[in-house]
Amino acid sequence: MGPFFFHLFHAVWLPSASFFAGVLNTIAGGGSFLSLPALLASTTAIGVGAVTAQATNTVALWPGQLTSLVAYRRLLRQYGWSLVPIGLASGIGGEIGGWLLLHTGNKRFRELLPWLLLFAAVLFAVSFPLGRWLQTLSGGRRYERWLLIGMVVVSVYVGYFGAGGGFLAMALFGFCGVHDIHEMNALKVLTAAVSIGIPTANFILAGRVAWQFCLVMAILAAFGGYLGAHFSRKVNQRAMRWTVVTIGFATAGYFFLQNSLHHP
Repeated sequence: MGPFFFHLFHAVWLPSASFFAGVLNTIAGGGSFLSLPALLASTTAIGVGAVTAQATNTVALWPGQLTSLVAYRRLLRQYGWSLVPIGLASGIGGEIGGWLLLHTGNKRFRELLPWLLLFAAVLFAVSFPLGRWLQTLSGGRRYERWLLIGMVVVSVYVGYFGAGGGFLAMALFGFCGVHDIHEMNALKVLTAAVSIGIPTANFILAGRVAWQFCLVMAILAAFGGYLGAHFSRKVNQRAMRWTVVTIGFATAGYFFLQNSLHHP
C-alpha cells in the first residue's frame, strides 16, 4: 500500500469508523464491525500485527463502556452488592479471553477473524426471535449458578473478540430467568465494562496497544457514543440492527476473501 492510501486510511477511514463505532455500540452494538477493519488496514500498513490491532480496538472502545457505566450509576446503585458475583464472573472470563488473545499468533488470528465476524453477524441476525425463545425456557425460575457459569463463558468471548457479546449476555440473562428489563440493563452495563476492562488493562501492561491509533479512536468513539445515546430514542432500532447485520456479513465476507487470496 502506497503512502497516499496509508494517509487516507489514517486521516479519513479510521477516525470516521471509530466515531460511528461509538454510535453503533450505544444504539445497537456491533461497533467493531466498523472500527476493526479500518484499524487493521492502518496497522498492517506499518507492520503492526493483527493481535495488536484487536487489542488496540478493545482498548479504544472501552471508554464508551465506562461512560455507559457512569450513566447507569443510579440503576447500578439500586442493586448494590448483589451485582458483585456476576461482576467477578465477568472479570474472570474477560481475563481468560484476553490471555488467549495475547497467546494467539497473528496468522492464526487472521484465519479466525472472518469466522468470529460471521458468528457475531449471525448473533445480531437471530437476536430478536432467539432472545424471546430463550426467555421462555426458564419457566419463571431463576438459575443463579448457571448465570455465573454462563457469564464466565460469555466473557471469555468478550475478552477475546467482543463483537456481539452484548447479545450473548442478554440471551444468557433471559435463559437464566432474569426478565426485569432494568436489572438486565444494569447487568449488561456492568458485565460489559468489567469483561472488557480487565483485558484492556492486560493489553496495556503487555505493551500490545498501538497508541498512535488508540488515542484518536478512543476520543472519537466516546464522542460518537455520547451522540448515539442522545439520539438513540429517535432511531428505528430494528432498522439499525439490520444495518449492523449487513455490515457484519459484508465485513466477514471481505476477510474471507482476503484470506483466500493470501492462502490459495
